[in-house]
Amino acid sequence: MLRGLLAAFLALTPVPAAAQLLPTAAAGTMPVRQPAVEDTPFKALRFVWRDHPSVRAGRNFRIDFQAKLQWDGRRPGDEPADFDTYELHRARVGVDGELFRHIEFSLERELTERETDTGSSSKSAWKDAYVEANYTRVAQVRVGKFKIPFGLEQLTGISNLDFVYRSLSGSYLAPARDVGVMVHGRFFDRGLNYWAGVFRQDGENARSSSIEGGDETGAVRVTGTPFFKAHALEHAEVGAAVTVSRLSDASIRPNGLRSRSVMSHYVFYEPVFVGGLRRRFETDVDWSFGPLGARAEYTHVLDTRDKQGLADQDLTDARARSWYASGSWVMTGEEKERPVKPRRKAGALEVVGRYERIRFDSAGGPEPAVRNPRAALIFPSGESVLSLGINWYLNRWVKLQVQTMREQALDPERSAVAGGQAFWSPVFRLQAGI
Repeated sequence: MLRGLLAAFLALTPVPAAAQLLPTAAAGTMPVRQPAVEDTPFKALRFVWRDHPSVRAGRNFRIDFQAKLQWDGRRPGDEPADFDTYELHRARVGVDGELFRHIEFSLERELTERETDTGSSSKSAWKDAYVEANYTRVAQVRVGKFKIPFGLEQLTGISNLDFVYRSLSGSYLAPARDVGVMVHGRFFDRGLNYWAGVFRQDGENARSSSIEGGDETGAVRVTGTPFFKAHALEHAEVGAAVTVSRLSDASIRPNGLRSRSVMSHYVFYEPVFVGGLRRRFETDVDWSFGPLGARAEYTHVLDTRDKQGLADQDLTDARARSWYASGSWVMTGEEKERPVKPRRKAGALEVVGRYERIRFDSAGGPEPAVRNPRAALIFPSGESVLSLGINWYLNRWVKLQVQTMREQALDPERSAVAGGQAFWSPVFRLQAGI
């Protein structure tokens, strides 16, 4: 009787046209209404917030929204004129996403010029802007603007650094971002990784408003975990990288590498005239074990100086060398990661230290060393820096860093302080990101 009453009710109920086109149900059963086809994609879209706020549609579409904010309070020990004690150092927004499981993309832009104008840099406000096809782990192809694969610390995201500032080698010897195409992949469950690419120029770190930098660049980087069978060294990753760039030998301005002090950007090395090839070599190690972590990196750069001397004779190579060693200890016991993930409501506390040296000169020469952009033998110049700090990870989005740096120039005549004395520079940074 109930089944008959239900059938009679359905017979008197208007049926939408879309539902009338569906196959009829078996006799005596209630028809099942299917959703209209045009409604399905909208119902599949959903908003989630894990590491970042995201919009997703199953596994075929994902877009993550990101923002990074860094505010600094600092006091350089060399006391430069017209220096802002407080500044909004970085305000960056971007999106990362994936289409149909195999196409990834990233677009990131700096909103404040503080990050792009220090030291008369010519860095663009646009950061990452690329598309990548990842149909196989063995060979993934990336096209657009992104970091040239060179330098352990330069390749570490700015929000994940152990220190407020990158090392001098990461800031001035590593090339950073440029436009190009790259193939990268991994083998043996990330036990062996490689990157190989060609780029339009040799990176934004090599250029400024007065320096042209190099032109076409090829780059290769390889990393691996050769000690994976040793318990304490299983997470030790060893890497090496090489870049080769073409340098114009007809520049009317010095076009070699540049370098400045960590905070105030005081020039302790003036670029020289170069031409021919720029060759960068780098090796590094990155190790972690429980709450402990350590990193070390060595960089060697040679710039040929074809037709740069008197009567256009060739000079010996201009040379830059740098190394650093750093260590970290998460005192609250969390695993050493980048970033550290706090396990307590009070957050995680970490102490860090780094010592680095950078040196510029030329690879030999028959004449006395002089301070001249066309000198046959370049007078040595450089700086040593000791950095000590404490990092407080309040949660996954907020980090506080307190750090002090001791700097000393190699050449007293190019020092930021009279007599070439060492000086200390404290800095505080508040970092927030989603």
